[in-house]
Amino acid sequence: MAYRLTFRRRVRLVLELFRALFRLMLVELSLRRHDLPTVCRRLHIGADLNSAAPAATEPALLPRNTRIPILAACLVVRHWPAGDTCLRRCLLIGYRLRALGPILRIGVRRDASGEFSAHSWLEIDGRTLDASAADYVTLGAAG
Repeated sequence: MAYRLTFRRRVRLVLELFRALFRLMLVELSLRRHDLPTVCRRLHIGADLNSAAPAATEPALLPRNTRIPILAACLVVRHWPAGDTCLRRCLLIGYRLRALGPILRIGVRRDASGEFSAHSWLEIDGRTLDASAADYVTLGAAG
């Protein structure tokens, strides 16, 4: 089922886009000046960077009112000059969902050709916001 944007939702999306743009500028400055745990603490996002626990596989159940803020965050990050990275997206969405207690996790993997990649995702109440997170080994387990 497609998510239809009524006039009221479109106005809300425009407001959320401006909020996301402003917050992403602050996230970018923080990433350039501070380490990741400090950035997470300032954004009120939990950071589980040392756990060996595997990534959650169950999808997170989010309140309906989080759809537009998440959509706005994804749109702003997609067009960000510094690049569309999963970390920036997670930090921005995590900030918008901070009342739900999001946890930032980071994992690594090697694909079939041996190429190394890293990925970050958010988990809320032990459930993931990113279905591809299960393809990665968390940093604590990789170390």
